[in-house]
Amino acid sequence: MSFVDFWTDKNNPSLPKSEYLYNLRHIIVLVLTALLCVSLTLIFRKRSKRAKDILFYVFGGIFLFFEITSRVVNLIIEESYTWQSVLKIILPMHICSVMVWVFIIAIFTKKQFLLNFSCIGGILATIAFLLYPAVGLNKVYMSFTCLYSTISHMLGFVCCILIMTLGYAKFEFKKIWQPLVCFAVMFCWGAILNFLIFPGSDYMYMVNDPLELGLPFPYQILYAGIILLYTTAFYLGYWLVQKVKNKKLEKASKWFK
Repeated sequence: MSFVDFWTDKNNPSLPKSEYLYNLRHIIVLVLTALLCVSLTLIFRKRSKRAKDILFYVFGGIFLFFEITSRVVNLIIEESYTWQSVLKIILPMHICSVMVWVFIIAIFTKKQFLLNFSCIGGILATIAFLLYPAVGLNKVYMSFTCLYSTISHMLGFVCCILIMTLGYAKFEFKKIWQPLVCFAVMFCWGAILNFLIFPGSDYMYMVNDPLELGLPFPYQILYAGIILLYTTAFYLGYWLVQKVKNKKLEKASKWFK
């Protein structure tokens, strides 16, 4: 693979599923992701808030580098410049791409509702890639595009786990409406893309049922219900963890009385 091929992803044949799905390269990605989650949690869990912030700034910088560099590369190699082709390069249109920008904004603004949403939405987006890396590990060579997809999804998942394990997530039931509003805004953006900017497209799986379930009602209702239950699980888990912690503190205080 030449230098130009690395950046343009040309002369890089696709692999059949049997050669990349849960094969050596895929397993290495899964193991590396798990090791990063565990090791970074153990290393930083007792570090200062400043040290933890720096760690997340590093993540944010990596995300920003890949997002900007990929767009610059795609603009350079684009052969037909139209307003649609340029917008398709510049705008975040897929769930994963949108979530990367949510990560970036959440990390540098430290907004609590964005940190919560980046964790909830990020796990949903990244786990799909880790279990089925259809873009990133499906080529013979690891070009820039493949590295960008693989690294961003890996670090995205790691970032989600660290937001929870390092104490940045606060899933309080009274604020459960916040991530749901964020999901609604994200899918409104998808509707704008599908019906106004690029009519006839199907970004974020909003138009055609990707699983072809054949339901007697609009499949979007089922997906909305799943998102509601999925989001609630984070808040229920957080509530249970806090309850256990409070009980332990009560026992400890009684012991010293």
